[in-house]
Amino acid sequence: MKRVTHIIVSLILLALPFALSAQTLEEAKKMYKQGEFAKPKEVFKKQLKSRPNDAQLNQWYGVCLYETGERDKAEPYLQKAAKKKIQDSYLYLGKIAFDAYKFTEAKEYFSQYTEALEGNKKDTTPGKRLYDRAEKCESMLRRTENVRIIDSLVISRDRFLDAYKLSHECGTISYVADIFKDEEQGGTLYKNQRNDKVIYASASDGKYSINMRNCMNDGNWSENIPVDVMPEVEGNIAYPYLLSDGLTIYFATDNDSLSIGGYDIFVTRKNLNSDEYLSPRNMGMPFNSTANDYMMVVDEYHNIGWFATDRNQHPDSVVVYTYIPNEVKELYSGLSLDLIIPYAQITSISDTWRSGEEESYKTLLSQLDAPVAPKEDKEKAEFEFVVAPGVIYTKYSQFKSSSALESYKRSEELEREIEKQKATLKALRKEYSKASQSQREQLTPSILKAEEYIKTLYPQPEQYRNAARVEEME
Repeated sequence: MKRVTHIIVSLILLALPFALSAQTLEEAKKMYKQGEFAKPKEVFKKQLKSRPNDAQLNQWYGVCLYETGERDKAEPYLQKAAKKKIQDSYLYLGKIAFDAYKFTEAKEYFSQYTEALEGNKKDTTPGKRLYDRAEKCESMLRRTENVRIIDSLVISRDRFLDAYKLSHECGTISYVADIFKDEEQGGTLYKNQRNDKVIYASASDGKYSINMRNCMNDGNWSENIPVDVMPEVEGNIAYPYLLSDGLTIYFATDNDSLSIGGYDIFVTRKNLNSDEYLSPRNMGMPFNSTANDYMMVVDEYHNIGWFATDRNQHPDSVVVYTYIPNEVKELYSGLSLDLIIPYAQITSISDTWRSGEEESYKTLLSQLDAPVAPKEDKEKAEFEFVVAPGVIYTKYSQFKSSSALESYKRSEELEREIEKQKATLKALRKEYSKASQSQREQLTPSILKAEEYIKTLYPQPEQYRNAARVEEME
């Protein structure tokens, strides 16, 4: 009897490792299905030592490697799973190709993933969306802009605006909370050089949109004026920047149907005839990527720009690139997609430089930290009027269009009229403060009339300056 008991106990002990192993594998599979990948990864790895050709184990281990940041190691395991036509292997092989900007290859995998979903009688929408996104990226890759990126700075996400060295003549960028304490969920804010207009992003119901405010005659800011750069579009719209023409706006949106990944940078321009914004244009690569890209700012005086991205960065960091805007968009013509990829990904900023221009880049960067020109130098100019990026008029004789010159002079006349009326209004208010009740009743209509008149005058100078730009450019 003791011998039989001993045999049974021995058999149980021999079977115990296998039971424990099977139980561990089952737990690993359970965690995998729940979206946990770090813990089960080691279990799948051990199991593969004894079963290296098991397609399902290769699939699980490959996915765990991908999801825990070891994407370069995941591909061979997923390839083994794909040979056995395991559905999700196509999905993750497509993701690996997509991350590497091999969008043609990604399309093939996403197509196979869609077919596998259909064969398993599942919803094919996820596969089709991934395919469409890869196709959009492939088209964008072909049109990557040949732009000179002259500097980069990795900086903490919560201080990334420090990397922007915008000249005073172009205004300032900050955060909404720096000016409007009531905007608890505000984003970035741009204030023009005249300090009379701001454009910014603020959140309502957890969704960011762009607003504008004007500085009123009493020094207070107006109520929010919605800026509908993308009417009725889902997602956040934020990080606005207004060019000196008062018409062109750069912004970013994470709208899933328009963006190729997270936030993408867009540009639009206001149509003076309809008073609506034109259909926004995606800035494309290398400005946009499969990560978040945002906050494009252009210094028109120095012809230099910046944009931020979190591609290849830690969660708490971003990199801000400094670049030279092209007057006309230049493409990498004659290059295959494989050769364009490094430029689209910005793997090396020095590869974007033009031969013999390195010193000019250093000079340009040094100008951003240079002191403001002495006052006597500025007084030689009759005025400063930005016609277009990099084109600044300082004398009336520079105008080529007589109608543009008339429009600009009209804007100056209106500015003087505004100042005159503000002085009159100030005098009326001062008189009102010292007047008796009956005198105040007599002064009130004059004050109200003056206030209304100034309100009608206030937007006109900018309208005439915008008209002057259009006429001069034409």
